[in-house]
Amino acid sequence: MVDFKLMKQPSLVLDAGGAGRTGQYVTEISGAASRVLLVCDKAMNEFGHAGRVADAISEGGHQVVQFDDLTSDPKESAVNAATALGADEQINCVVGLGGGSALDTAKLVAALVQTGAACEPYRLSATDFLYRQTAMIAMPTTAGTGAETTPTCIISQPDGVKNWFWSPALIADMALMDPELTVGLPAFWTFFTGMDALVHSIESRTNRFGYAQSHVLAETGIRHAIAHLADAVADGSNISARAGMMQAAAYGGLAIANTGCAVAHNIGHALGSIAGVPHGRAVSVALMATLDWAMEGNPRAFDRVGELLGGKSGQDIRPILTDLAAQCGYDFALTDDEKQAIGVERLASDMVADANIAMLESTARDASESDPKYLAELTLAA
Repeated sequence: MVDFKLMKQPSLVLDAGGAGRTGQYVTEISGAASRVLLVCDKAMNEFGHAGRVADAISEGGHQVVQFDDLTSDPKESAVNAATALGADEQINCVVGLGGGSALDTAKLVAALVQTGAACEPYRLSATDFLYRQTAMIAMPTTAGTGAETTPTCIISQPDGVKNWFWSPALIADMALMDPELTVGLPAFWTFFTGMDALVHSIESRTNRFGYAQSHVLAETGIRHAIAHLADAVADGSNISARAGMMQAAAYGGLAIANTGCAVAHNIGHALGSIAGVPHGRAVSVALMATLDWAMEGNPRAFDRVGELLGGKSGQDIRPILTDLAAQCGYDFALTDDEKQAIGVERLASDMVADANIAMLESTARDASESDPKYLAELTLAA
């Protein structure tokens, strides 16, 4: 008999206005008078979020230093610079504030700062992380990547190629979800980060590694996403909808932490590496393009997803999601310029690269030698 167990998860705190209480949460997980490294991108300064969180940390009796030299799709050099700053400041707690890029950077820094090691040797789990002794709080400002609940990070090497890092050491101690932090997110990003959360849960529910306990997480994520995404896009100040989407993202992250993703993320990561297609949009395009192909590998699971979305079977997934996108003012298609920049051969090649192939292999349907090219053609034809 095989005994499946859920992976360790962070403490999940859904607290509207919780950013103003960050200092209290630092005390809870790290102790009094902690030395805190706040990792964020520069946009968090522009929105005022970074200053508010830094003030809350200080008011909680802690010292705080900020690292904000981050861009979207952060490079390994940024991780190493933040780690060096944290080591110099002898920090014992990391607070990550932002989207997936900031949270992934912060998680790696928390795992590396006790030794000051560079991150490159840890690509694709080539080196094992030590037991993490530095406390870590992940504070998402989008509702999509689920980085606040996953044991994985995605960081780009100097040439732009994205690498995975994964380890229990990369699981935050606390996911502090304040829906007020997502209120300023534009409708485009609200929709496609929300779709990323939904795709996480759909792929977890349908791939070959799902099991009863992981299904509960994935189905919870699907229910939250389909119930709240349209409302969050229509009214960005709707705190109830924003909170619902933060739960969708968190549960989607927990689901893939236990099962991994599948072909939509395999292709989505390739689209991001080749042409910089934003991640949520990339995986949405890929899900819709490959849906019929993937469904043949696990039709009963896709039927269940269709039911959770409000339909009767897996055949209802595409029209339901197409209607959702139209309601929100978007579609699931690449531009002609993107298609030309990507190309079938390059996309097929990236799908089987070391950094991506595990997600293709997680798909319940076995891929033949010719399937990557076929799936690439489907994606670029959409």
